[in-house]
Amino acid sequence: MKTALKIKLISLALLTSGSQLSAANWLMLQGTQPEFVAPKGVIVPYRSRTPKIWGFVQANFRKDSGTQFIAPDGKNKTPFSLLNPNLEDQSGFNIFRARVAVRGMADKENKINYFVMTEFGNNGINNPAGHSEASTYFTDASITVKHVPYAKLRVGKFKYPGSEEGLQAVFVSPYISFTTMTNQQMLDRSNKNVGAAQTGAAAGGAASVHYTTTSIENPVGAFRDTGLQIFDTIKISDGWAASYAYMYGNGSGISNVNGNDQATHYGYLALEKTYGGKGFFTESMKFYAWGQTGKRILLSNNGVSTDRVETNRKRLGLGITYYRNGLRVEAEYMKAKGMIFTGAKEVNSDPQMNEWQYQVAAGEENKADGGYINLQYEVIPKKLEFFGRYDFANRLTNDAKAERDFTTATLGASYRFKGATRVDLNYAFRDAKAPGNANAQKVLDNMGNRLEVQFTAHF
Repeated sequence: MKTALKIKLISLALLTSGSQLSAANWLMLQGTQPEFVAPKGVIVPYRSRTPKIWGFVQANFRKDSGTQFIAPDGKNKTPFSLLNPNLEDQSGFNIFRARVAVRGMADKENKINYFVMTEFGNNGINNPAGHSEASTYFTDASITVKHVPYAKLRVGKFKYPGSEEGLQAVFVSPYISFTTMTNQQMLDRSNKNVGAAQTGAAAGGAASVHYTTTSIENPVGAFRDTGLQIFDTIKISDGWAASYAYMYGNGSGISNVNGNDQATHYGYLALEKTYGGKGFFTESMKFYAWGQTGKRILLSNNGVSTDRVETNRKRLGLGITYYRNGLRVEAEYMKAKGMIFTGAKEVNSDPQMNEWQYQVAAGEENKADGGYINLQYEVIPKKLEFFGRYDFANRLTNDAKAERDFTTATLGASYRFKGATRVDLNYAFRDAKAPGNANAQKVLDNMGNRLEVQFTAHF
């Protein structure tokens, strides 16, 4: 059944691409300044060194229709029925993201570019699972040097080359939540040197070794890392261009860690044909593939001593994107090996109190795969849009009792006031199966659908 679904997903993606069905070149948009500044679409014959200050705020209301299951020991077994990042309520308003950024060129020749952004919202960066941090994080702080032809160099903290869903700017997507595979296995959680971790029982009596870590106080990786990247886009002919990127990062996400014992390698290749337009509304067709591999360190505490546990984390994917004449199609397939995130775990037996920690199947024998296909159509060009997305994630496919299979179908509509300023409506039909574990299925049966409405103000 799962194999058939994958074949259908890939076949539909290839069919779509064959009929000319991408979007922006995120490597260049996020890492470089254009050769000429063009305010309001007007090309000017000089380079401006004036910094560009911009940002966006996303405020939303969400309501989850699932139920909560409290075990006899008083612990909540259904974090999937609670709203992130706090994991306390099933409905409510939230200032999800509030980011301010500055970017520009440091010289008249436009050979040195910079990009800095900070986060003030209530999300997994500032408040993972209700473990609030007092400070606001700088999500990005980088410099790009463009002196060497076909090999631009970017240094600092920034989005690593990878999955389209993670690489694209979050304020342009009409989807309020990430797909399950991206949220669970691509959105890295930091597990490095934050107190002692405890070896926990595997979920549902499964054979996989799990670690419950105290690193929940650290922010999610936010698809970012600190390191250096060599990249560029090279024009071929007739509107076709090839993009590549290689990044060496320290594997710390956006946490301020300067060690490299979790060093991670990132690679990215893309072939794209551009038809016209600019930014998120660049009309193009793109084929891409990416991969990443690196070490991860956990501290395992048996109550007597603390042991250092080292494992490997690998992720890879391939996909296509298309956007033309108001039709946008995106499809991506992803695989994960090692450091498989299995969700939040309640550690407080008081049913009136929620205290969460993250649970991870750390060993490299643990695997997961998943993907999505997205269809969007602008009924009124760049104004009113309807869309639908199907995504799936198969977690711990190597362990019959621990395997969990998730499917989500999201339908929605978006109305744009101007540019990225808009209101989005999402309704997600969610389902999860535990094919080899009847007791776990009783818990998963509490999963419900989710309604989300979000307003994005971009400036």
